[in-house]
Amino acid sequence: MFRVLRVVVIVGILGGIATGGYIAYTLLRDLPSLSTLDQLRFTATSIFYTRDGTPIADVGAVENGRAIARQVVRLSDVSPAAIVAVVVSEDQRFFRHYGVDFVRLFGGLYYSLRGDLQGGSTITTQVVKNTLLKNIAAQRQGLLGFERKFKEFPLAIQLERRYSKDEILEMYFNVVPWGGNAQGIWAASQAYFGKDPSQLSLAEGAYLAILIPAPNSRYLDLKSSRRRMHILLNNMVNDGWVSRAEADKAWKQPIVPRGWQATYDANGNLKTAKLIAPEARIIPDLNIRTARYFVLEVQRFLKEKLGADKLRDEGGLRVYTTLDLKMQAAAEKAVTGRRLPDGAQLAMVGMDPLSGEVYAMVGAKPGTDPAAEFNRATQAWRSPGSAIKPFTYGTALEAGWTEANTVLDAALEYPTPQGVWKPKNFDNTFLNRPVTIRYAMDRSLNLPAIRTLDSIGISRLGDKLKAAGFRLTGNTPVLANAIGGGVDITPMGLAAAYSSFVNGGYWVEPQLVLRVEDSRGRIIYQPNPKKVLLWSPQVAYQVWDMMKGYVYDVPPGFRSSLAQDAQIPGRIIGGKTGTSQDAADLWFAGATRGLVATLWVGRDDHKPQRMNGVEPSSSLVNPVIWRDFVEEALRGRPAGDFPQPSGLISSGMDLLSGDPSSSGVQALFPSNQTQRQQAGVQNTPPQATSVVSVGPAVADSPVYQTLAIDRTTGCLAAPNLPTERISWVQVPQNRVSQYACGGN
Repeated sequence: MFRVLRVVVIVGILGGIATGGYIAYTLLRDLPSLSTLDQLRFTATSIFYTRDGTPIADVGAVENGRAIARQVVRLSDVSPAAIVAVVVSEDQRFFRHYGVDFVRLFGGLYYSLRGDLQGGSTITTQVVKNTLLKNIAAQRQGLLGFERKFKEFPLAIQLERRYSKDEILEMYFNVVPWGGNAQGIWAASQAYFGKDPSQLSLAEGAYLAILIPAPNSRYLDLKSSRRRMHILLNNMVNDGWVSRAEADKAWKQPIVPRGWQATYDANGNLKTAKLIAPEARIIPDLNIRTARYFVLEVQRFLKEKLGADKLRDEGGLRVYTTLDLKMQAAAEKAVTGRRLPDGAQLAMVGMDPLSGEVYAMVGAKPGTDPAAEFNRATQAWRSPGSAIKPFTYGTALEAGWTEANTVLDAALEYPTPQGVWKPKNFDNTFLNRPVTIRYAMDRSLNLPAIRTLDSIGISRLGDKLKAAGFRLTGNTPVLANAIGGGVDITPMGLAAAYSSFVNGGYWVEPQLVLRVEDSRGRIIYQPNPKKVLLWSPQVAYQVWDMMKGYVYDVPPGFRSSLAQDAQIPGRIIGGKTGTSQDAADLWFAGATRGLVATLWVGRDDHKPQRMNGVEPSSSLVNPVIWRDFVEEALRGRPAGDFPQPSGLISSGMDLLSGDPSSSGVQALFPSNQTQRQQAGVQNTPPQATSVVSVGPAVADSPVYQTLAIDRTTGCLAAPNLPTERISWVQVPQNRVSQYACGGN
């Protein structure tokens, strides 16, 4: 009998060993490899920075369908006091064990019997649980819970062999859940105290440490949390991590986590505590510190360029933007407290005309619903009104005209299928005589602009506008394009288009981002801006010369320019206002060295604007706001003009007639050739012409040419003649031969 019993016992033991071995083999054969930790990417919050590295926004990521907040940090980014507090609270023997603390493990059997498998965990096993075994980490009871625990131990031992204690601690501080949507020490510091982990005090670190085992329930009970903090601080003293004086000082520091109201006595005892806003510790999915509309635009851009999953499902990106904090502050200050037309909104953009980098952006007037995301700077397509005229006249210059070309300022009528179109100047008056195109732009006259386009050809301007980013109604050029009709553009788009006049002739794609780095610091995106040559450098600079004239020229009979309020002492300014039909849109777009900027004012419903019961003018509303922005934005930065390209000379001309005049305005002319002046002076109305097609210009007046004349001989100037000996004259085409003396 005894022998039989012994055999049964031996067989039972062997069977148990075999069964246990089989179970162990089954559980351990599919252990994840530690090498996956090297490629592990934590779902993390992305941070947007200004061009100089100042954080401006945090964009949350999504993990398992839930928005979380996490920013991967280095151990050196965490205050030493917080590190010690967490180690003593969570794993007192962390620096003495090899991944598994058997003393703590056996003590934790008590908790296991109660269904809580946390009791025997070490910092190392918690790293394993929250990374390699994350798919089963949520299981705390039953077979899956024991499976996780069984797998944690060998993986923890391997982890300790592969990584240093500091590396394991760094992993831990990035993966541990801290309640709410906070994952890791960075999010915990922000959620409970609104600060970075490097700024945590001993008291704050102790509070965060005692939250870890049950962060949600312990957050709700500040009184019990204080008792746990007291025990933890004493343990830190007993273990020699801090002195009694340091612990006492930490105890007396009033701890008021976000969402709580609390008072303490002089000894650090909690007197009153009331939870008033438990949601306060939830970190917003999108936390914007400044430049809201700029940040929203960057977010949209990144989703388009990198994909929504890169930003939301993985995150951890460091996005270095083009924003200049000083210029952004100047823009926001400039638009604050302004008197605008009734019900008006506004948008402003400032950018580098050379690179296209956007320095500042305002997408709505101050006081607009903060939850609104419609960005008028980039999403509001509006009629530019007369702000389009630099393109009208630039296209004429490209066709061979000069600033001295004259065009009739007189009434016009165009029969159309919809009736007779009778365009007018803004003030409903006209001179009924030829004026130079420079004068026409100085006074923002509509009638000469329309005649100019009718003369050079509608399609020519239409192609130019499309290349510059304008949107044509029906994608079809029309004669009204000359004064902004049938065209729209965004404020940022107009800034990019105007850049072409001061950067050598290029439309440059606006840039919002300098570079994007992933969580490991690798650059995953850098822009390669698209550039389109719109003008030759000479044509572009002649338009710039006319834009400066719009700001500084004072035509005969007037006291000031239409953009006098845009002038900035010590700086050279050029620009153009724009007022669309019924003043639905008011613009000023301009440039100075280092900056091109646009300001739009209008109603979201496109209704006519009124100010004091009358129709406002962009000249009265926009330039002063634009000036205040640019002056402050560029304070302390170099002034001066944009460099003039070769091939142009300056010569005096009468602003109204275009005749050479030493007492007139200085205008730029090409120096290497005479320019045909297809004057387009129209003394009688054109023949019936559809607004949507090019009609022949009907002109009774002679066609003029602008000639470069040798001052000493009175003959056509030779190509190599010094510019100081050249004089520019306008003569009828039938008299050009009189100047071809001497074989020139």
